[in-house]
Amino acid sequence: MSKLPLFPLNLVLLPYELLPLHIFEERYKKMVKDSIENDHPFGIILNDEKGLFSKGCKVKVAKVYKKYENGEYDILVEGADLFNVLNTNVYQDTVIGEVEYPINSQSPDYSLIKKIQDSYLQVIIQYGIDNNLDYYMSKKISYEFLSGIQLPLEVKKVLIELEAETDRLRFIHKIFKNILKNPAQIKKDPSHQA
Repeated sequence: MSKLPLFPLNLVLLPYELLPLHIFEERYKKMVKDSIENDHPFGIILNDEKGLFSKGCKVKVAKVYKKYENGEYDILVEGADLFNVLNTNVYQDTVIGEVEYPINSQSPDYSLIKKIQDSYLQVIIQYGIDNNLDYYMSKKISYEFLSGIQLPLEVKKVLIELEAETDRLRFIHKIFKNILKNPAQIKKDPSHQA
């Protein structure tokens, strides 16, 4: 079990996903400053009408676009590891989570990965990506395939609930098949403020 400062937002962040943020609240300015200066991660967790979700994603500040004189930040964070929230406490207006990181001991299903790579290739070509295909086709982890694709909140909630890699790969394969049937449902590059 580990302790992790949590940043509740009305979104689900996945591993490998990039998220631009504008940090303006005092408690989060301190958290982000500590993260940048001391290389400490924090967690992004869904906070909706039902309260805090039981799972979240540890993030690291990947880039600081701007630091304002008043301590605000424009940053880019990258999702890393998923965690389960066991308990939460509030310390100096910041939610601190007692979290554990699930361990996936499952062997990869290479035939399923190959199927996903094929449908993923069709998706990226459909959206105009036709260079550096080796980079895109080298992806082998479920969440890598979703990097840069904006999915509905409910779909992302299902994804982070799936603890087995094979289950996630099967679910992602269904997502790609649906995208190929209806390409208008995909969006790219969301931006959020906090």
